[in-house]
Amino acid sequence: MARDGGVEVSRKALRNARKDFEEVLEVLAPGASKRTTPPVAFHEGGAVKRLVMRREAIGGFWEAASGFHSSVTSAEVAVTAVYAEIATTLGIAAERLELAIRNLDAGEHAGARHVGVTDV
Repeated sequence: MARDGGVEVSRKALRNARKDFEEVLEVLAPGASKRTTPPVAFHEGGAVKRLVMRREAIGGFWEAASGFHSSVTSAEVAVTAVYAEIATTLGIAAERLELAIRNLDAGEHAGARHVGVTDV
């Protein structure tokens, strides 16, 4: 347990928060918390990818349909980018909590070592 500006911080609270971030990240993008797979919003071969690839499924080649297809494609790109950003942010948050735990351990270790030293 450490005190920072009147706020008590415990390893357990930090570990629980890190675990929660990693669990959310796994739900959002399986494998992303272990850095084994990049986050993917829309899987290849999935409904969204198939819809974007089949222009005729969105209305054909007349002017309004072309605009609609362009909008759907832009939306897919935007959602994919935001999805990746959210997954990246969750991963960074989990890493920062791990760093906080290590820094707390190092600070307490250094403090304990300092207390054990006496001036003679």
